[in-house]
Amino acid sequence: MRWLLIILMFMMAVSEINAQQKLFMSHYMHNQFAINPAFAGSREVLTAFGGYRQQWTGAPRAPYAQYFTAHAPLKNENVALGLSLYNEQFPIVRNSGFSFAYAYRVRMTNGSRLSFSLSGGMEFSSASWDDVSLLQPDDPVFGYNETASEPQLRFGVAWYSSNYFVGFSIADLFYKNMFDEDSPFFEPGKSDYLITAGYLYDVSQTLSLQPSALLRYNPDLSTTLDVSATVIMHNLIWAGVTYRSNNELIGLLGWQVSPQLRLAYSYDYPTGDLSNLNSGSHEVSLQFDFGYRIATVSPKFF
Repeated sequence: MRWLLIILMFMMAVSEINAQQKLFMSHYMHNQFAINPAFAGSREVLTAFGGYRQQWTGAPRAPYAQYFTAHAPLKNENVALGLSLYNEQFPIVRNSGFSFAYAYRVRMTNGSRLSFSLSGGMEFSSASWDDVSLLQPDDPVFGYNETASEPQLRFGVAWYSSNYFVGFSIADLFYKNMFDEDSPFFEPGKSDYLITAGYLYDVSQTLSLQPSALLRYNPDLSTTLDVSATVIMHNLIWAGVTYRSNNELIGLLGWQVSPQLRLAYSYDYPTGDLSNLNSGSHEVSLQFDFGYRIATVSPKFF
């Protein structure tokens, strides 16, 4: 059984090199800028968000990821800028990169904003084939490592207010197959197309409900859908649950330590074919708003 898991993870690593699929992040509803650059400045202050994800705990060579984002509106409130950094380690493949985002925001008559954004940066990938355990250690096919770098370009559009959001983004417009130097530089069929939506409903003065969803479509890979519901109590603590269409059930807990500082934790419980081969995935995140007064609902939960 252990060898079966290693084989599956090896296949996932090869898929990662070819399709550039990213690890799924479970805190998307609280860090939408990470998946859509049009949400730059959406909290109306300088916001920093950092997280760590441990995938498939207990499995050999389990993947993990670290990520950091920061974004803020400028003095000209129609313009917002953002920065994104990430590092992803798979069984054989490592991806790291950075990107900068520019968003132009239009204030609508009802106080909401319509935002359009482009972000660009670089991604650096490496495949450590010499880490693979082989029956024939001197096999020349696996006797070397590969590295590659490529520019990154993303597009996003979003419409949001203090109690709802809708967004669409296209990730990885540039594509490079590490195994094929002649692969197309622009291949829309390899990109992720993301749609997000959510609403904050006040049940009472002390209780709010936040349903949200994330649809991820890639023509070259399977489509996944996250459907989430979060209960927020006294604007201080919250608990939520997400069902992911790849047979994962996710629990989310959070604590608004202060109007500026927020902590969150999630646990992904696998219910599919790999449920007996690992003990789930863990993710922790920290968010800090540099500005005590927030221009929207305090604290703002998306």
